Amino acid sequence: DYWLSLLYKRLIGPKVLAIHVAGLQRKPRPGRVIRDKLRIYAHCTSYHNHNYVRGSITLYIINLHRSRKKIKLAGTLRDKIVHQYLLQPYGKDGLHSKSVQLNGQPLVMVDDGTLPELKPRPLRAGRTLVIPP
Repeated sequence: DYWLSLLYKRLIGPKVLAIHVAGLQRKPRPGRVIRDKLRIYAHCTSYHNHNYVRGSITLYIINLHRSRKKIKLAGTLRDKIVHQYLLQPYGKDGLHSKSVQLNGQPLVMVDDGTLPELKPRPLRAGRTLVIPP
């Protein structure tokens, strides 16, 4: 929770943006409950974050499915470079792991008072985003 909260505080600004996700709006069949297992949120990037220009958008995606999901950005987002901050459990214990990795690298404090650099993974414009479970 700590690393997620830290990234959230650094990236997410107060302005929430409306988004439309094609393919998630399904009609329920009788007797079936549709649970939204792919959650996508959009905010203006925090104006306190000097690594990004005003007008930058931060998407955060939570995939509760058991398999990876692919997302293709559309509209004006299609032509933008994406900085991916992919948080996952680190180690063989999966969700029970006590460690977290960012873009495949374990997150650990540099020393008692120094946070590691939280580097994004740049993805080329137009690339399909693959979101692991």
